[in-house]
Amino acid sequence: MDSPSSPAAATPPATGDDCFTMKKWQFKLRKPSPAIRPARRWRVVQSTEPQRCMRDRDAAIMSAAHRLHAHEPPRDTASRCTGSLNKTMCTQDVEQTVQSCDWISILPDDILVKILSLLTVSDAAMTDSLSTRWRHLWKNVDCLILDLYTLRMPESEICYCHQKPCLRKAQVKKFVRKTNGFLRNHHGNRIKEFTVRFPLTSVNASDLDHWIGFAASASTEKLCLDLYDMNRSSCLDISPNEPYNFILSPFSDGRGCRLSELTLSNCTVRTTPANLSGFACLHFLELSRVEIADATVSNIISNCCALKSLILAFCDQLIHLTVTCSQLLNLDVDFCDGLISVCIHADNLEAFMYKGHKINIEYKYATFLDTLRVHFIMKNQCPLDFISALPKLPKLETLILQFSGPVQVSRALRHTFRFANLKMIVFFLVKSWKECICSLAYLLKAAPSLEYFGVHGFSKLKEQPSELNMTWPEDLTFVRLHIIVVKGFSGEPELMELLYFLLRRAPALKSLQLETRAYEPFLFRKEKHKSEDEERCRYATEMASTHLAPKVPSTVAFSIT
Repeated sequence: MDSPSSPAAATPPATGDDCFTMKKWQFKLRKPSPAIRPARRWRVVQSTEPQRCMRDRDAAIMSAAHRLHAHEPPRDTASRCTGSLNKTMCTQDVEQTVQSCDWISILPDDILVKILSLLTVSDAAMTDSLSTRWRHLWKNVDCLILDLYTLRMPESEICYCHQKPCLRKAQVKKFVRKTNGFLRNHHGNRIKEFTVRFPLTSVNASDLDHWIGFAASASTEKLCLDLYDMNRSSCLDISPNEPYNFILSPFSDGRGCRLSELTLSNCTVRTTPANLSGFACLHFLELSRVEIADATVSNIISNCCALKSLILAFCDQLIHLTVTCSQLLNLDVDFCDGLISVCIHADNLEAFMYKGHKINIEYKYATFLDTLRVHFIMKNQCPLDFISALPKLPKLETLILQFSGPVQVSRALRHTFRFANLKMIVFFLVKSWKECICSLAYLLKAAPSLEYFGVHGFSKLKEQPSELNMTWPEDLTFVRLHIIVVKGFSGEPELMELLYFLLRRAPALKSLQLETRAYEPFLFRKEKHKSEDEERCRYATEMASTHLAPKVPSTVAFSIT
């Protein structure tokens, strides 16, 4: 027995392991806070119920976190450190659960379908393997674009199909099979856009008829059937089969039909049903490379009560076209080789564009026409003669003309009275005009309200400055001319003289823009060597900087690109 005076036994100093054991022992003795139990118990229950709605799970987690912060009992100084650590552990547990939540899947179906509509049909269909939540969402997408890209059929696989007909048949069969598979699984509810872009013919008429019927029954708003895709698969345009005959019978019953835009390319339209009420809401119609007769076009237009825009391109079977539509605002007729005359009955027409050869035009009332564009491609044909056949144009503000050759001054003077209200004029000059460039000045003389003037030149080779005998109109001042733009500038002497004249007679000019980039009109394009074009651009820039720039007033913004 030890005496009281004997020294106590030496206690060994506490090591790190002993401290860790003490702290660990303290945590084991401490009971978990009551506020933590609901959250932990909820997580265990949730792990056994995976079918519960994820939105309710997140709400319960956040509710438990709020109860933890709001109802935690006060702690004394001794237990503050332990309580803070426990609170931190629980908060991290809640945050980890919230971060692992699939926030995209809890979005409403309408938003998810809108997101899937921005993808290709192939990518959208692949989302059905993500989870049961995504299994049927893609079947409600409202944008169906079916072509080589969206169906994952690269052009490299079919670029030599014209050399191997059996390979082409296999690719056509593959495209038809994929398209039928998508449409078979799609719900077909209120399609906004339905596009088929692949070179198919009458051989696939049964499948195409089924697709058109699907579009009509799905209340499609925008329908595009492009069977002649030059941009993506021009090598497939070699089929000797007849083009597909587009059927209009699915649109004869207008119940539930909301078709507003229709685009057809490389097909035929032979007959029209007596009742075409499905086109009652149609406001845009484009027919490109479509074999269609004059009477059929007139019947279709007569059933389109809301038609506002009509485009007819490369429809060679049209001969005497009659357009009768009171609501029509835009009319575009391009390169219809068999066309002889056009009769227009559209009092509200605002824009008219014609490209091709000279035709007879019958248009009695052009009260609201404000934009006119005429491109002639045949030699010795002047677009001014086309304008002469039109009635008075009191509201014409934009005039765009393409001349296939120079126009004499005497011929230009016969048409100057028609341009009194013009604000914008653009001339496309296919060939060099030399002294005839003065004719443009006389045309501009009849446009006192002119604000924008543009010239597109197409000179192929650089020309050295030479003396030109020109007679410019006298007592002429462009008071409102603010902008002059010359594209395809190559340093031509006649264009340089025209710019000198305009700089002297346009006191309110604010901007002069020269673009040396080669620009050629449709059907006049020819391949140019890159080095030749670069040399032409350098010459044009040097001519403009050396001879034109010193004569430009300081108040005018001058640029060369």
